[in-house]
Amino acid sequence: MIRKAFTGLAMLLALAFGSRAATPPEHGQSAWLLADLDSGRIEQAHNAELLLKPASTQKLLTTLAGALALGPEWRYETRLRYRGQLENGLLVGDLLIDFVGDPSLTREQLRDLLTRGGVRRVSGNVLLNQVRFTGYDRGNGWSWNDLSVCYSAPVSALILDRNCVQGALYARPGQPARATVPAHQPVGVSAEVAVLAEAERKRRFCELEVEMRPPNQYHLTGCIGPRQDPWPMRFAIQDVDAWGERLTRWALDQAGIRISGGISSSRLDADGWPELASHRSPPLRELSRRILESSDNLYADSLLRTLGAVHFNQPGSFRNGTQAVRNILKEQADIDLGPSWLADGSGLSAHNLLRADDLMAALLAMARDPRARWLMPLLPVSGENGTLQYRKSVIQAPLKGRVQAKTGTIAHVQNLAGFIDTDDGRRKAFVLLQNGLSISPEQEQQLARAEGEWPARQFERQWLEAALGSGIISQTNQ
Repeated sequence: MIRKAFTGLAMLLALAFGSRAATPPEHGQSAWLLADLDSGRIEQAHNAELLLKPASTQKLLTTLAGALALGPEWRYETRLRYRGQLENGLLVGDLLIDFVGDPSLTREQLRDLLTRGGVRRVSGNVLLNQVRFTGYDRGNGWSWNDLSVCYSAPVSALILDRNCVQGALYARPGQPARATVPAHQPVGVSAEVAVLAEAERKRRFCELEVEMRPPNQYHLTGCIGPRQDPWPMRFAIQDVDAWGERLTRWALDQAGIRISGGISSSRLDADGWPELASHRSPPLRELSRRILESSDNLYADSLLRTLGAVHFNQPGSFRNGTQAVRNILKEQADIDLGPSWLADGSGLSAHNLLRADDLMAALLAMARDPRARWLMPLLPVSGENGTLQYRKSVIQAPLKGRVQAKTGTIAHVQNLAGFIDTDDGRRKAFVLLQNGLSISPEQEQQLARAEGEWPARQFERQWLEAALGSGIISQTNQ
């Protein structure tokens, strides 16, 4: 069992190898582990069993389970099926698109799939089949006021163009704010937004807010600061069925297919229906890069629900997906998550709770198990790419290019877990979790004036610099 390699040492305090100490921020909770990658020996440990919010470091568990259960060459496959009689391009019956939660599927790829099917006219209906997933399309504990934003897009079986629409908000000085989306997008956006200077916004306690109305209508209210260039906006689709119907109608028109019936959602067991064509996603190796390097929530949670479907041979959900991750890690990597709590696969939910021990076990399995080793190069590199390209704690020497890790950031949380190349040429695995982070309004004003450094960022930088040479880490924070 991987955990047995270090749980006996989890109560050890930091070992002194140098002279500099890093002190965690006041008031919050911190946990960390530093391990030699070759031997698995724990060199530093603090609060290794403390349950904390993992944020996106949880994606390490999801992708590890995917690697073990599915393998790097596994792909989503969206199939075009039919029932009835088909002859010379005329289908007397119904056409069915079997959506399976492919997060990379685009409307253009759907058009090409329909074209390859060879159907030119449908006497019946076009069915958008979504039986692959069941239950809620968002995880328990997702913040309600994030649901309009694309990083919280619904993780449905039907995913097209990431279930997300890009828009813009024009807020030029002296003019009413104006919201737009591209004309080809089947959503509506309106705005009643005041354009105010920062001091006036603060006096009124006024922020930009969004009201969501069916079907996929967004109304912006509140205040925003003036800006010459448009503010970019990304709206998460709310009504997946309406979104799928409109984009499928576009794809049918582009493919030159006429239908006599309608377009509607379905949840049918269509395995026995003849198949006309299929579209395969990129392999899991490429999809996992999107999850680890870019921290893509949609890709991670679609993988989670897919693991639930595959592992239990039933429609995938957040509930059976999280249990599938636990089972897979236990059965195939001997990682027991114990009291840790999984609510989703992305780490977006505030209900998730993991231990530094859990993340270290995943890192060691990723480094040692040939079935999962391909995940390691997919992690972002400090100061070079992905979510570490601009992370201020690691973009300067001596840390630039020497940290390869998964980030994890939600409100009051800043986490990092991965690998670091030390001054003596060794590679080590590390987990650094910081929860409950907050500073006073006065400190915020000081930082806004570029006076000082955010304590959590400072600690992360100092901790990693100490890890380069195995320096002392202070444990004043519990």
